Amino acid sequence: MINSKKYGKILLKAITIVLTFFVFCFELYSQPAGAGYTQSYLLRNVGARPLAMAGAYTGISNEPYCLFYNPAGLSTLSENPSFNSSYSFLEFGRTHSSLAWGQSIAENVGIGLAINNFTTGSFIGRDINGNSIGNFTDWQFAIVGGAAYNIEFASIGVGVKYLSDALVGSDTKANGFGLDIGTKFNIMDMFTFGASVQNVLGFMSWNTQSKEYNILPYTVRAGFGMEFGMNDESYTSRSTVSGEMEQIYIPATRYVLVGLDAVLTQHENAPSIVLGVEAAVHEVLAFRGGIAIAGDDLNEYKLFPMTIWGAGVALKPREEDLGLPFKTSIDYSISADYISSGKIAHHLSLNVEF
Repeated sequence: MINSKKYGKILLKAITIVLTFFVFCFELYSQPAGAGYTQSYLLRNVGARPLAMAGAYTGISNEPYCLFYNPAGLSTLSENPSFNSSYSFLEFGRTHSSLAWGQSIAENVGIGLAINNFTTGSFIGRDINGNSIGNFTDWQFAIVGGAAYNIEFASIGVGVKYLSDALVGSDTKANGFGLDIGTKFNIMDMFTFGASVQNVLGFMSWNTQSKEYNILPYTVRAGFGMEFGMNDESYTSRSTVSGEMEQIYIPATRYVLVGLDAVLTQHENAPSIVLGVEAAVHEVLAFRGGIAIAGDDLNEYKLFPMTIWGAGVALKPREEDLGLPFKTSIDYSISADYISSGKIAHHLSLNVEF
């Protein structure tokens, strides 16, 4: 029997969280636009699956990729170690890659570790007189360690980032830190809600003569995730330990997953609202797509600005078909990339769960 008072309190808390987010959102709306972003690669979405869903992943966050969106998702991972690796095929010598690991180590605790790596192509450096002083490459990376704790329907997680930036070809380099804080709620087993603040107190300190010190812009994310199962099952069985009847639930292998996110970076006028959909039409095949419903386009806020979008496919071979002692999947996606000549970037991910 459903405890109406209990779930009434849960729903009230969830509504309070949502209202609080939108209050902060409107406060941030009044901030002036502008300001340069240091370590701007941290604002790029990571992973072929989230990229295909246009980054609508904050409320979903059910893979090690959650370290790049909402660390609270770590506590919902399996006790089996999972690995996500991704590579983005970008033009002009740029590379963007990541590797993430995560798992639960206790009933209510999950941990994870990830690397986020970005490099520019080679470019010619010049002095104040315009004379060439050699070829340079900017190499930036972040090492992220996170942990999350789960209490019934609620999770809270923290991610700590060590940041490094080196101008290869010179002695110029910088180090810094950032902090991510996130929460995730299961609302009456109907949908999940997640919220996070990224790069809190983030900074970069350079070894230049002027000892330049940069403050990282923070990002506020909030989103919902809802799954519509097509072939999930549940049945009652008697426990061989206690002898009591217990409910057994078998998750769906065919489903439609919908994510809706609001993402706002400091100094931006208004949040981007992105919608993502994942349709698993078969246990070995899934299609994904996502788009910004509203967002900024050349400093003008509009509907469907086409600045953020993605599409992709996932192949999930069954363990018995491959004869491997672990689960694996391959994700491919395309997304908007305004620097590339074709305005499109390609992404590939390999995911393994032991």
